[in-house]
Amino acid sequence: MRKYPKMMLAGLALISGLLFSLPVYAAEPDLTDSGYVAAGPGVVQEDEDTTSGMSLGAFTITGYCNCDSCSGGHNLTYSGTVPKANHTISADLNLFPIGTQLLINGTVYTVEDMGSSVNGKKIDIYYDSHEEALAAGTYTAEVFRWD
Repeated sequence: MRKYPKMMLAGLALISGLLFSLPVYAAEPDLTDSGYVAAGPGVVQEDEDTTSGMSLGAFTITGYCNCDSCSGGHNLTYSGTVPKANHTISADLNLFPIGTQLLINGTVYTVEDMGSSVNGKKIDIYYDSHEEALAAGTYTAEVFRWD
């Protein structure tokens, strides 16, 4: 009779060992607290940019084209794109990296170019012709971050 209780104890030990040796997984971090929003299995998206639409203040706005006198006759922007009216602007790359989108007087422009005289709070808007660039003149406008 003494073997039976020993076998029962061995069986219980085996079952206990199996039950308590299941893998334990740590809880996944709640990414919503760290500025990220989960969007499905394995997908993490950043929260929307809260700086979009934020006023950057008043800037001096001028115009340029790809003629010899405005840009030395270069047909490509600093970023390597073909400049487009109502799209391309030249800005201080220390303030706005290539690809930054800015809203100026109701139009969203993309920083694709830089110029030697475009420093600080100055922006040069690309126009298709020298006449249009001159007609735009120099003025001050409130600029908003758009991206």
